[in-house]
Amino acid sequence: MAEAGARSRVPSEQRIFSLVLALVASPEGATKRELLSSVYGYADRFRHGEASAALDRQFERDKEQLRSLGIRVDTIDSPLEPGNNQLTRYRISKDRLQFPGDLRFSSRELMLLRLAALAWSEGSLTAESRRAAMKLESLGAGLDVRHLGVAPMLGIPEPAAAALQSAIDDGRTVRFDYALPGRDEPLGRRVAPLRLHRADGRWHLIAWDLERDASRVFLLSRIRSSVSVQAEPFDPSLRDRVDGIVAELLAQRERHRAVVEVRLGSVAESRLAARAEPGAASADGPAAADGARLLAVRTLDPHALAEELAGYGAEAVVREPLALRELVIERLHGIAEEHGGRRA
Repeated sequence: MAEAGARSRVPSEQRIFSLVLALVASPEGATKRELLSSVYGYADRFRHGEASAALDRQFERDKEQLRSLGIRVDTIDSPLEPGNNQLTRYRISKDRLQFPGDLRFSSRELMLLRLAALAWSEGSLTAESRRAAMKLESLGAGLDVRHLGVAPMLGIPEPAAAALQSAIDDGRTVRFDYALPGRDEPLGRRVAPLRLHRADGRWHLIAWDLERDASRVFLLSRIRSSVSVQAEPFDPSLRDRVDGIVAELLAQRERHRAVVEVRLGSVAESRLAARAEPGAASADGPAAADGARLLAVRTLDPHALAEELAGYGAEAVVREPLALRELVIERLHGIAEEHGGRRA
């Protein structure tokens, strides 16, 4: 029963979206059995023999939700047995989902739609969201976030966070594999997890390393294995050390300063400006190029900042320090090699 419950926990928006795709892709319509046996959100439960009555009720609720959203579901009786619900076919007319010829969006509306498509791009609907984004681009939905006040947060939630928070709440030790910059293989860690702390736009684990008897701070994004919560409890007095560890972390942040040139209106500008030092950044050499600005940012971890900046591509260029610039270039070379390119 627990296994069946786990199978049924499919987010409703994913199931509804998959149902719409199936109904649109079936110009002749599809029977309820065909839909329940093939559509994501129903199919796994159908194959494992979940009660047909429960699936039928779910299907009816989903049809009602589509109608409430203004999406009409056509029903087509079987010519052989009119009134036989098992042979009734369902479909959605593709014409009703097309943009009306006279529909127009303002630049701000297009921008919001583009951001929504980007926000989906790392989820389970990647291919569909990419096609939606391409269609919006064809309508002129350029991405300029200067006056919007938000930027899309791409990426999935940290997979280690839930297990770590559970261990923190229960006072249990944990084990995981952790990747360090410059090392090919991750190292095993056994720690007392004390707090999840967000800084520089990243989640960190404040912990006490039980093997080394010392405080440690781990980036959640560098945890390379599942988090194994142990039965062993940790000394609750270790929690008293958290504020001191965080204070050390903030002091370290002040020692690492970078000046970055970002393209105006870019996601890089929106993300970095939110945590940049106030006032104009000054750097040795020429001023920012036309259509760009200089931002001074502090960082806890130059390697993590380099990974972030490499992800912005041409939207961000490191002016100083040179060591950070070289880290970014190294990451860009690595990305090029992974995609079949070669070093210059």
